[in-house]
Amino acid sequence: MLAGTGITLLAIGTLLNFTTLEDGLPALITLMGAAFGALGFGRLGDKFGRKFIYQVDMIIYGVSAILLAITGIFPSRIFNIVWAMVFYALVGMAVGADVPTSWSLITEFSPKNYRGRLMSITTIMWYVGVLVELGIAIALYNTGMVLFRVIWIMLGLLAFVSWLLRRNLTESPRYDMMRGNKTDLQKSAKLLHIDIKDEENKKFTIDKYKELFKKYGWFMLLAWFLYLMWGIPASTYGEFFPYIFSSLHLVSLRDTYAFEAIYFGSAIVPGLLIFYYLSDRVGRVPLYLASAAMAAVSFFLLVYPPFLKNVYVLLASFLLFGIGQGLGIWTTTRLLSLEHFPTSLRNSGQGFVWFTMRFEAGIFGLFTPMIVVFGIEYIGYIAGTFFVLAFIVVTLLYIFKPEYVRTERKSLEETSRDVVK
Repeated sequence: MLAGTGITLLAIGTLLNFTTLEDGLPALITLMGAAFGALGFGRLGDKFGRKFIYQVDMIIYGVSAILLAITGIFPSRIFNIVWAMVFYALVGMAVGADVPTSWSLITEFSPKNYRGRLMSITTIMWYVGVLVELGIAIALYNTGMVLFRVIWIMLGLLAFVSWLLRRNLTESPRYDMMRGNKTDLQKSAKLLHIDIKDEENKKFTIDKYKELFKKYGWFMLLAWFLYLMWGIPASTYGEFFPYIFSSLHLVSLRDTYAFEAIYFGSAIVPGLLIFYYLSDRVGRVPLYLASAAMAAVSFFLLVYPPFLKNVYVLLASFLLFGIGQGLGIWTTTRLLSLEHFPTSLRNSGQGFVWFTMRFEAGIFGLFTPMIVVFGIEYIGYIAGTFFVLAFIVVTLLYIFKPEYVRTERKSLEETSRDVVK
């Protein structure tokens, strides 16, 4: 859903006569909204349940996206900018609220031998959603604000459809067990066709928020590091792909959207055919390392200025990053940021990590247009270095602290040290 910001950035920038610095405002505001939405709603998801937050955030998103779609109907430039930024912030907040909650719910539903598989499906569907947006962008590439309005109205309507579907969703059985909600737990068990007679009397520990940093501090540091190494490059491409490559003036805007579709589409195949089948069997670390290596090479291709004038080199870079991330760096990052936290803090932990990652990405996003003016090769240096660091740290953990990164085929209670009495 955040990709809509990047796809429509050129249109809103042209309408409101953005300066180079103002070009970064939609990305900054959206990512800051996502950061604070994750931080606040992440904690609320542990307080009031995954299901409640899972529905509220879609209402916020739907209303905000549709109101954002009518930006520009007022004569005042300043009023339109303020209007747009308010609803960019609310859209971001809704996404920030949704991510920790939905991923916690999926993780807690997943059997230990299939957690990687189920999480990979969510990644693939994320990419499919972006491809739908890009398909619309390719069809309406020269329509300016028509494209802007169609994208955001579509996203708003899809949010309301999601809200309707989620109303029938059951609560996480682990959350119900932790809270002692036996009636809801039995309802969930019936819907899921599972027997919970031996499980419903178990009592999960309920940790206070401060335990995230005291008891689970090293795991928080790992999750923050992995998200930072992934988040800056991925957010830059997600929010600025058309902006960055349109500045090269090598191909038309329509072709730029097509390149972005190739980038996202190329991640689906390895995710579906490789990570899906191997992550719970062979393990995630080998896939993560291969993924990080390919991503690093893809960005280092951009540091040699003559390469930026060659469409085929750029295409190779897109494919390397797309295929590389599909191998598992994104999905593994999400899994490791969920599996090490107990049920009582899983949403909160993911929310805090997402807050830090999106906050940092938002600051970087504000200055991305200025970096592009200085030279796209600097984007390559920064992102390539991040993936090299990720490769080195995960390799060292795999050798010296394997329990941090070898979590496949283990229950959440094993990986999180969530004591069950």
